[in-house]
Amino acid sequence: MMYFRKAEKKDARILKTYMEELVSKPGDLQLLEKQLDSISKLEHYYLCLACEGDEVLGTAMGILCEDICEDCRRFLVIENVYVSEPYRGKGIAKCIFEELERWGKKHNAYYSILVSENKRERAHAFYERAGYKKMGGFKKML
Repeated sequence: MMYFRKAEKKDARILKTYMEELVSKPGDLQLLEKQLDSISKLEHYYLCLACEGDEVLGTAMGILCEDICEDCRRFLVIENVYVSEPYRGKGIAKCIFEELERWGKKHNAYYSILVSENKRERAHAFYERAGYKKMGGFKKML
């Protein structure tokens, strides 16, 4: 049975593998371990792991951001969405999004946003099925 949990330092190896596949660039295990140790303690971060037994099926990171408009409610940013190849097309990402959205609502977020590379057409089709509208956006590397 699938369950969700917050990522911890012990998950660094599998997350390194997943993120390297996601961005097609090598990662740094020691730096990732340090980062996981840090963000696992932050209330406004939820690095969500979808698990079955000891296996991590997929992941996505939710970050709550404080807003200054209207009633100053938070909004949720979703990043680093990944499902392991054997589990794609089985509803894992949908469940991860539902978990992050539940978490966001629990913490007073009133909308959710994400950014995706233009070339990820299959992911875009999923995002639209999950209720996200393509609005356009910009990204600048610093």
